Amino acid sequence: MLTDSPKLRYLESLPFEDQGRQLILLRDPKKISEQALAVTPELYSLLLLFDGKHSILDIQAEMKRRQGQIVLQEELSRLLAQLDSAYFLENENFRRYHSDLVETYRGQAVRKASHAGISYPGEPVQLSETLSSFYTDPKAGGLPGARTKPHPKALVAPHIDLRLGGATYTHAYRELAESEPPDVFVILGTGHMGLPQLFSVSSKDFETPLGTAVLDRDFLQLFREQCPAPLFGEDLTHRSEHTIEFQVVFLQHLFPQQPIRILPVLCSFSYLELCTSPYSERTRPLFWKFIEGVRKAEEQSGKRVCWIASVDLAHMGPRYGDASRPTERDIEQASAKDLELLDQVATADAENFFRLVQDEKDRRRICGFSPLYTLLNLIDGQTGRLLAHDHSIMDPTGSFVTYASMVFPCEPVNS
Repeated sequence: MLTDSPKLRYLESLPFEDQGRQLILLRDPKKISEQALAVTPELYSLLLLFDGKHSILDIQAEMKRRQGQIVLQEELSRLLAQLDSAYFLENENFRRYHSDLVETYRGQAVRKASHAGISYPGEPVQLSETLSSFYTDPKAGGLPGARTKPHPKALVAPHIDLRLGGATYTHAYRELAESEPPDVFVILGTGHMGLPQLFSVSSKDFETPLGTAVLDRDFLQLFREQCPAPLFGEDLTHRSEHTIEFQVVFLQHLFPQQPIRILPVLCSFSYLELCTSPYSERTRPLFWKFIEGVRKAEEQSGKRVCWIASVDLAHMGPRYGDASRPTERDIEQASAKDLELLDQVATADAENFFRLVQDEKDRRRICGFSPLYTLLNLIDGQTGRLLAHDHSIMDPTGSFVTYASMVFPCEPVNS
């Protein structure tokens, strides 16, 4: 209809080059829709007018003003049909699809692996061999020794694609491999999709090619008694989020003879949400309610808990919204800033860590901010140690991601 005002859902836009052509890939960051659509920069500028305020006639008039060309209604209709079939439009078709997804996922007994065969091998033997090979990589922590240490209170591990950062993961997991296993792993994953209630606690077992990680239902029940119901909603966000799944794969590889017990928690908030009114008036109480509730659950359970923060650090370059291609100097400066930040993490100084991110206005897009800040408020000031720090180039634009492994508390270092 000429008077319709189409509204595009929030989409991720990634520039790329295909045989010399500049294109932009559109995809759903929430992974509600698994589809992707490549468009030209000209078409992308047209899509920016799909804001729910411009009618089809308005869009035609604006494109005529900008480019001196008439966009035919037939062309717009074809484009709208493509967007609608991809569930990229905010409309009734998308709402029905989303509702069906929620109901289907709610009825599933387990959270199935979403990245098997994509970020790591989907076949068990090959996956085990791949994970074992990470420990012998030149950048790795080395093959684990005997289990002679008490279990660490907490680990920080990357959530970068295993094919890129597998060796860095091993530094954290070697510490765990050389210790007695705890009773439960509380995995604090980065929720890339956003969460209105800051956290989402899944009530499902997690399945990977290496088996099923069992939800610690007793721990979950104690937590439920302490925390408000909304923290246990938004469960669909776990369906395609990789940040917990990658940690589960490493845990299963370390403990192949026993089912590991987990509490999967996604954390998703920015420093602005915790310090800027009016947001902070709602979010701060939610944050502290979570911290208080999970502490009480740990105390009441009497279980040995190991916290795992699934964290990547800086995200820089055109892929992440920067105007220019990063240089080697940019990577060096970002890494230096990371190490400054990780110094505060190692001292378990949550508020100094927070202030560093705030002072920098999160210019480097620390996507692991929420699980790191949560972790630091849970481990009672226990100090830690940086084990490894690295970065990966993500695409032809030179965009890069940094990441690290840490352990809390650190073992005494032999002089």
